Amino acid sequence: MPPATRFQVFKQRVAVALRPGLVAAAASLSVSAAPAVAFPLIAASPAAPLTNEEVTFSSTVTGVEDQSWDLDGDGRCDDQSGPIARRSFPVSGIYTVRLCVSNGVDQSAQAAHVVTVSNRLPVAAFAHAPLAPLTGDSVALVSTSFDSDGPLVSQTWDLDGDGAFDDWQGPTAAVSFDAAGNHAVALRVTDRDGAASVAGVPIPVRERPPDAISPFPVVRVVGSFGARGIRIEQLLVRAPDGARVEIRCRGRGCPFKRLIRRPRPQTVRVRRFARRILRPGSVVQVWVTRVGEIGKYTRLRVRKGKPPVRVDRCLMPGSRRPVRCPS
Repeated sequence: MPPATRFQVFKQRVAVALRPGLVAAAASLSVSAAPAVAFPLIAASPAAPLTNEEVTFSSTVTGVEDQSWDLDGDGRCDDQSGPIARRSFPVSGIYTVRLCVSNGVDQSAQAAHVVTVSNRLPVAAFAHAPLAPLTGDSVALVSTSFDSDGPLVSQTWDLDGDGAFDDWQGPTAAVSFDAAGNHAVALRVTDRDGAASVAGVPIPVRERPPDAISPFPVVRVVGSFGARGIRIEQLLVRAPDGARVEIRCRGRGCPFKRLIRRPRPQTVRVRRFARRILRPGSVVQVWVTRVGEIGKYTRLRVRKGKPPVRVDRCLMPGSRRPVRCPS
């Protein structure tokens, strides 16, 4: 039998021996062999993220549609799908992110990427009131510090400017200063990961103005005036115990040049003017002082045929120069 004839007979016998399903399967396998899956790699940006910072994870595999991610570390790639995934981490630490890729038939691969998430520093800040305290005032300090990725576990104060945070603990504090000037106050806050931040503020302290004599002195003048001048029938000064009253008279008709009295009790009466007429141009001055306090100054200037001109001022401690009284 010729060779061509023998080959045709062989084909017919094979076709009869094989079942139709097996023939179809063999044909299918020869046409759709599955493509190999390349081993995936993962790129992360940023490479060293901070807490609560969004991280973008990118797959290096191309041409494979079935890509899914395990972003929560539970071992299942069911959190996001596609070549790119994103998430942030609220707590610092080391996290493992996995990528699962498959050709949809019988080949798959996984890749793991370890990302280290760093703790954010806490933010230290505080406010104080009053903003411009006086010496001796109590200054309230209130922390406005916060930590974006966890609680603050410690807040300590340096209230005396020595650089040691050992004067007070907690979110509030109080301090006072005996001397005027800028006084450094600082707060150190620490988060649960041990990270610490410091805030310092210079508090401007002004010298406390002295208190006025209390009750404040009263100078009362009773008299009459005419063409020749004025006659003071009574000069009355009311001041508290411990005050010093000094009266001076300059010009024609003065019964004395200088007179010093202590209020007893709380009153000084001068009647020596009643025997004289103070001529125009004469001046009567009164100083009422007490150590460390604001005192009173009164001046009378005699005019011809008119009431005298009166000026009332204050005296700062240790000074005889009259000034406008502080409000």
